[in-house]
Amino acid sequence: MAKITVTRSIKAPVEAVFGYVDDHRNTVKYMQGLTKWEPAGSTTHGKGATFDVAMKAGPLTMGGVMEVTEWKENKTIAWVSRKGIKQEGRWTFATKSGGTEATLEADVEFPGGIAGRVAARAAEPVFRGNLERSVEALKTQTEKLAAKAARR
Repeated sequence: MAKITVTRSIKAPVEAVFGYVDDHRNTVKYMQGLTKWEPAGSTTHGKGATFDVAMKAGPLTMGGVMEVTEWKENKTIAWVSRKGIKQEGRWTFATKSGGTEATLEADVEFPGGIAGRVAARAAEPVFRGNLERSVEALKTQTEKLAAKAARR
């Protein structure tokens, strides 16, 4: 499994950053390489919500169904895969220096066998880069929204 952790300080209130991540319609806006994040049921946020997902990582398109397994308002959103590539992840949010410290953790298990190991070597750096760019995109997008709200 490849465990990746990315943390950024964001100049926006924790409620705004958490709310942006919690809205599934924003996910493909900031998650790099993500081509699909759509509700798989009637629940669109909170514990138990499920999503059909697809993410491009190098030569692979990883897809499946993710389920939100933990949801604490303005604190945590965690998920695990229920179908497809084995993955689990977690966003954590904390108030820090008048803004938000956002951390994305992801564990991905690439397919086994010789072909899987070769694909994993090619895909892991791309996956890591996508996650780093994703957190940076979240920072940029939520800081712009916070600045716009402050001008009102």
